[in-house]
Amino acid sequence: MKKEIYAIILAAGSGSRMQTETRKQFLPYQNKPLWWQSFATFYHSPFIHGIILVFPEEEQCYKEAVTQAEMLIKEHNHTLPVFFCKGGTLRQDSVYNALSVAPRTATHVLVHDSARPFFTASLITKLVEELNGGMKAVIPSLPLSDTVKEFAVTKEYKKFATNTPNRNFLRTVQTPQAFSFAELLQAHAHIREKQLTITDDAMAMEELGIPVLLIEGERSNHKITHKEDLSMLTKQSFYPCCGYGYDVHKFQGNRPFVLGGVALDTDMKIEAHSDGDVLIHALMDALLSCMAEGDIGKHFPDSSKEFENISSLILLDKVMDKWKQSKLLLSHVDLTVICQKPKISPYTAQIKKNICRLLSLSENQVNIKATTEEGLGFTGNLQGIKAVALVSAVKIG
Repeated sequence: MKKEIYAIILAAGSGSRMQTETRKQFLPYQNKPLWWQSFATFYHSPFIHGIILVFPEEEQCYKEAVTQAEMLIKEHNHTLPVFFCKGGTLRQDSVYNALSVAPRTATHVLVHDSARPFFTASLITKLVEELNGGMKAVIPSLPLSDTVKEFAVTKEYKKFATNTPNRNFLRTVQTPQAFSFAELLQAHAHIREKQLTITDDAMAMEELGIPVLLIEGERSNHKITHKEDLSMLTKQSFYPCCGYGYDVHKFQGNRPFVLGGVALDTDMKIEAHSDGDVLIHALMDALLSCMAEGDIGKHFPDSSKEFENISSLILLDKVMDKWKQSKLLLSHVDLTVICQKPKISPYTAQIKKNICRLLSLSENQVNIKATTEEGLGFTGNLQGIKAVALVSAVKIG
């Protein structure tokens, strides 16, 4: 069954510990409310099919938040389905309300606290990979660096240590947390019936005896809780970057004509060490450029027997493995093929579908076009083919 994953962004809390007039989820960050940072990260993940925003239940505050959200979504031309709902008295009530408005087609949800604005797309990918492996509950966690004490309170309200748990068996947990939709809904119905109080959704799953997998979290995924935490908003930087790639191959070789992973129906041949896919080579160069990791010649030299006859799609997978370890969020890819012959337009739709799949991007994030050089020069004389790639990304650091 195809997965349909929705992100739930909890932005309904009172933020009482922050002690600021404005609730923390609405504090300005880069000229937008803080919750928008989480929205943008989810939106640009290819695994997310829609977003549910949970705002405070007070009528005036809710209306203002929804109006602001709709304006931001329109301003950025965002097209994913977005649903709104009011929060509840407790965090668990807010999650239950969000589950209630989710489309019935939803198969999984990622539940996230908007006070953690610095999680990355890489964390989403790790969570979804475990869901794809069959897990029903996956949460990010980190080992404790401090010793933990249990304590008792005397009648004079003094605290005395009573026990020191082994911290090797303790972890702090973060959001987003990933769940099977059906099981999480059942778990929340159970805790409502039993009138239990939970501090995260994994506790609800534990109540039903559903195994909760711990994966490695992110040190940068801090929670904005107290007033002194506001300094993190000035330390964290998010900025755009791009990478440029260019490649060229001669005709009259012995390689079948492959472009963007698609075999072209032509008698023309390509001269190359690998499969000669000029478009994928330009794309890999652009991705490596964006990471400041050199070019394909550095990583896959044509002097190496290892890469002789190899599919460029295998090499692209290797580049994407490196990309997933970076602090880059891929947002757009623009590809141009330059040749006199053969005609490329009959294949662009299939090539685009291939690129979207290989990069885990949606169709509105990939553009492919072809042009000639009006019979001039290298391509005009039918000596070969060129390709240019430009990738756009957001760097978090």
